[in-house]
Amino acid sequence: MAKSVEEILANVDLYAEDQRENLLAAAAAARSGCPVPHTDSDGGYHLLTRYEDVRAVCAAPELFSSAQPAIRGVPVRVIPIDTDPPDHREYRRIVNPFFTRAALARYEPQLRELARTAIESFADRGTCDIVSDFAIPFSAGSLARIVFATDNRDLVDRGVAAKDAAVTSSTEAFQTLAGLAMEALAEAEAKPDDGEDSVLRALVTATIHGRPLTLEERLGMVTTLLLGGLDTTRGVIANIAYHLTTRGDVEPILRKPGGWQRELEEFLRHETTVAFMARTATQDTRIGDTPVKAGERVAVFFAAANRDPARFERPDELVFDRAGVPHVSFGFGIHRCLGLHFARIQPAVAFEELLARTTRFRLAPGAQIRRQVGLSLGSPYRLDVTFDRV
Repeated sequence: MAKSVEEILANVDLYAEDQRENLLAAAAAARSGCPVPHTDSDGGYHLLTRYEDVRAVCAAPELFSSAQPAIRGVPVRVIPIDTDPPDHREYRRIVNPFFTRAALARYEPQLRELARTAIESFADRGTCDIVSDFAIPFSAGSLARIVFATDNRDLVDRGVAAKDAAVTSSTEAFQTLAGLAMEALAEAEAKPDDGEDSVLRALVTATIHGRPLTLEERLGMVTTLLLGGLDTTRGVIANIAYHLTTRGDVEPILRKPGGWQRELEEFLRHETTVAFMARTATQDTRIGDTPVKAGERVAVFFAAANRDPARFERPDELVFDRAGVPHVSFGFGIHRCLGLHFARIQPAVAFEELLARTTRFRLAPGAQIRRQVGLSLGSPYRLDVTFDRV
């Protein structure tokens, strides 16, 4: 049974199943009274509920370290997410060139091919689970073909299986992902140098501070790519598809000539796929009026920041004609998401291809949709729908 706002605020637990349904409502209540509540869960942490506090903490890596970016800890390295300056800049320098909009744009034909292949598997049925039939094969295929430059889908499919357990900080799941990272690196090292650039080949040959990357560093960076590449796009596609089935104004928006970039930003704000991350205070400081001691943990609640009425009018509604949508769904500051351009290109391609074959999406009769906030805001693991052929 879902806990009430009052029960949640008595001791917030971002991982508790019975708190997720009302977690944003609890954050809203805290924001107007005690905007940086403290909880004893998971060793204790301060929870940021205001947009300005989230941005301020993310913009100050010298005061708030990312060395342990998960509330419950991460048993393996997740570079560069878990790295502070100056090393963070050096790690990002290695991978940034592969994730610019221009670098990713050349893969659009491959993305379209992946989307069409997935759609072909269910288009004639008139029904599907958008998550397992479309979002997962499309995002996993994109990661394999474009990020890892491999046809080894088995490796990525095993990553999909481990990913959901990993977000709950399962040690075994993280070890599985690290093992998959090792396989991917070994495959890249064994390939003949055909002159083609890829992220994995760059990691095999890269240096930092004049030395080659250690094995731990390489594995940490590939593990991070697996974590990010398997979740964000899946969540965004599932969330947009949910609104496609429940709101009559969404399909015309997704069919707009010239694209729907502004509307995509509103989807990203309203449904924050990565709901929170953690920071650790490096010295005694303050967040607003709240004192924070060195060593204390802070939960940066991106989902709550994106619903802050001090920054967004009608924050709990999808408002497609907002003049601007400065959301923090991709984080803020030096740790802003490496794959943010990829996470914007993929949904645009996915829905353009989907709606070229299908129309009039509805929730399937009896579909049980789990809307929640917490580990991954609003990302239902099943979304059973029906549709018509175009």
